[in-house]
Amino acid sequence: MDWQRDFQEHIQLLQQAEEADLTNPFICHGIVHLFQEAFDLGLMAFREALKRDGRLAAMGSAKELIAAAYEQYLFVDEDIWLAMLRDRHGSQDAIEAQVGRILGPYQDALAALYDSDAAAPR
Repeated sequence: MDWQRDFQEHIQLLQQAEEADLTNPFICHGIVHLFQEAFDLGLMAFREALKRDGRLAAMGSAKELIAAAYEQYLFVDEDIWLAMLRDRHGSQDAIEAQVGRILGPYQDALAALYDSDAAAPR
């Protein structure tokens, strides 16, 4: 499945971003863009896993997917994923604050999803 390979690549790029020049606004905007795509791929992983596991919420909104994933999978931190959803659709914070969240708890949450059985192909 293509989305799984893309998800893996986005996780790896975000991990590499920690070593980038975070004073460069182009790099910071690139990190935000990578996060947005990785988040969308993470929702796709949730949707596929929930469908596979017989959960009807697999067709709901992003917020419903996150809530269903929180109920189904122990590794999901609902507060982090809801914060990611808010940031995905626009944050009023300075780019530096966004990048800090992305390279901190958001990256950890995306990596936990990638490392879980939920994102594994079946």
